[in-house]
Amino acid sequence: MAEIDLADSAVTADDGLRFCTRCGAARHVGPCAAAARRRTGSLRARRPAARAVGAVGVVLLVVAVIAAGFSVMAARQDARRASARAQRSATQLWALQRRVASTESAAGSMSVRIGSLEAKAASQPDPTALAKRVAPSVFTIDAGDSLGSGFVMRTVDGRSSLVTNFHVVADTWNGGQRHVKVRQEDRTFDGTIVKADQADDLAVIEVTITLPALARATEHPVVGDPVLVVGSPLGLGGTVSSGIVSALRTEAGQTYVQFSAPISPGNSGGPVVDRNGRVIGVSEMKEIGDGAEGLSFAIPIDRVCSGVAVC
Repeated sequence: MAEIDLADSAVTADDGLRFCTRCGAARHVGPCAAAARRRTGSLRARRPAARAVGAVGVVLLVVAVIAAGFSVMAARQDARRASARAQRSATQLWALQRRVASTESAAGSMSVRIGSLEAKAASQPDPTALAKRVAPSVFTIDAGDSLGSGFVMRTVDGRSSLVTNFHVVADTWNGGQRHVKVRQEDRTFDGTIVKADQADDLAVIEVTITLPALARATEHPVVGDPVLVVGSPLGLGGTVSSGIVSALRTEAGQTYVQFSAPISPGNSGGPVVDRNGRVIGVSEMKEIGDGAEGLSFAIPIDRVCSGVAVC
């Protein structure tokens, strides 16, 4: 009976030959080669699949890592872009705020300048309106060979008192006459010299008609104040010139208002008024000489009121 070697799965025949129970090969010594080949082949067949699975896993892992890296990089780039946009927005906002602040500052400065200019304009007289208001009270005084100007200082009971310079009516007064002509455009009135003050160079003429009177200034003039002069230079009635108070002078114990508005013969006795049309003085004289310009002088209204008392 044949012996079965369970260790190597071989059968030994009576003649001493051995046969592999797995592959049937004769004279087999040792383990079955076929079986060994199958086992070896089986192992070899399984290793590539495992390696492929491992490789795929590695690839997938690498891909995942790369994808994660790209995601991180993209996130960082998005963060940098967002930060850059935020910085640009902050810079733009800051620039806009500065522009707004600058505009507001400029607007404030402009408002101050406009206010200053408006105040300055309001402080300046309107020569047209002022002349229109003053002119009805100013007349030409015709005293025979002498012409001058005069203005209404008071109106009471149908009688009006006009102030002029004494030197305008001096010849008439010294000649014992008291009657003069008071003219304005196409109107002429008979006037009577009722007061004369040779020392202060003042005279008062009265007409029997109600005429508009000018108000006197209650404050002393200030150097630099604007003035308007209305009178009849060379007999040209209703002539207006403007200037400023140049100085306050004292000559021979008498105070004078120096002003820059030009005057000529015939302006004597006319009013010098301030920006409000109030009389600050009576035109009296000017300096004449080479290079002398705008050196005119007026008797202050205070002397008029204290001298001939018609205020």
